Amino acid sequence: MAIVAYIIIRRRMEARDFDTTLKDHNGDPIEDDDDGEDDDDQAPETEPVYGDDLTYDDYHTWEELLQEVGVIDIRDGMIEYETGNNSRLFVMLAEMGQSNPYLKTDEELALNNQIMEVFYNSLILPLKMSSQSQRVEMTDFLNTLKDHSQYLKGATPEMKDYASRVIDDTLQYQRATDRFENKCYLQFQAIVTPDEVAADTPAKLEEQIHQKAMEKLIRQITRADGLLKRADHSLSPLGTFGLLEVLYRTFNRDSSVRIRLEDIVKRQRFTLFTSAHQNDVNFKQVQQRIQIEADAINAAREALTQQYEARDEKQASPSDSSDSDDINLADLEKLD
Repeated sequence: MAIVAYIIIRRRMEARDFDTTLKDHNGDPIEDDDDGEDDDDQAPETEPVYGDDLTYDDYHTWEELLQEVGVIDIRDGMIEYETGNNSRLFVMLAEMGQSNPYLKTDEELALNNQIMEVFYNSLILPLKMSSQSQRVEMTDFLNTLKDHSQYLKGATPEMKDYASRVIDDTLQYQRATDRFENKCYLQFQAIVTPDEVAADTPAKLEEQIHQKAMEKLIRQITRADGLLKRADHSLSPLGTFGLLEVLYRTFNRDSSVRIRLEDIVKRQRFTLFTSAHQNDVNFKQVQQRIQIEADAINAAREALTQQYEARDEKQASPSDSSDSDDINLADLEKLD
């Protein structure tokens, strides 16, 4: 037992850490010419501490992300991509209308399938079809409906109050419950080569390129819409705003809800703290603006109070003079 214990203790004492020495194929160590200065500079404990409050958005912008995926510009309802072969590639999105196949007869379904087959066989350029799940936003519609419900002819006050309460409950349910709907988009693309355009200035050349790409894309969408609308799948090309909204919903699926100013103000009144980054400059500016607004409200209140008091005194002065005249006349009669 003593011998076994001695062997175990000796092996533990001879144990070393993993050898990280660089060696060649023959097993000979490789001499490191560096003095270790680079390792010290890259060590976390020797890294410099930045004084500025940097966030992710400060050094990773949305433009850099678009450059990484090859997007050059988003303009005129088109996305321009890099090609690398002396040409310009433009992509335009068109929203496809949807229909319920369960509400159609067998003859209508067969006709729709034939139309879709003709459409796919007539494609020349690549076409991409994508589906996106978006949150349902009906706040504006419900608010408009609530306003119209108060001016219905023949409606009693009880009916108007009931309609208002029902719509308010629907708005609260929408804010508390997530509801989604599917959107289908067709992505058409057009390639413009230098041989197709000619201009004497760079600005005119850029305009000619965009016009040529727009003509090609609109021609494709119009031709496709002529077939697909017969199958209840009409196409609606998206403008620049609609295109940006689709991109926003693509990268922000959970928070892709239209933000309303009144909702922001209402929620801020019940907020205990904010998790957003705020530096000292922004904090002081917000505090100053709050104080300015409070002072302006107080000054306006005092000015209106003085104005109303002056008006009351002016209205009360004629009555006071008439009373004084009556008293003087009574005194004169007594004297007579």
